[in-house]
Amino acid sequence: MSMDYEWEIHTAGLTRQIKVKTHTYDLVEFTIKQKLDDENGKNITDTGYTSFYSTKEFIEFFGPIINELKVRLDNADSIQE
Repeated sequence: MSMDYEWEIHTAGLTRQIKVKTHTYDLVEFTIKQKLDDENGKNITDTGYTSFYSTKEFIEFFGPIINELKVRLDNADSIQE
């Protein structure tokens, strides 16, 4: 299972980024970053966290989370705004 994914969302100067990447030797890298700039472009906060898992650990940890999110997203049409 080879993965090299990156997602970003930008809202009012705030950038959130999630990366998932596989490496050799059964290693999965998971990174979350967040950066906030003010209206003048000055950095207010810039934080990040990276963790590493074996493929088995990654599937055991994130599998249930992904499955629950999929159910919620599949049923999003029934959710009233």
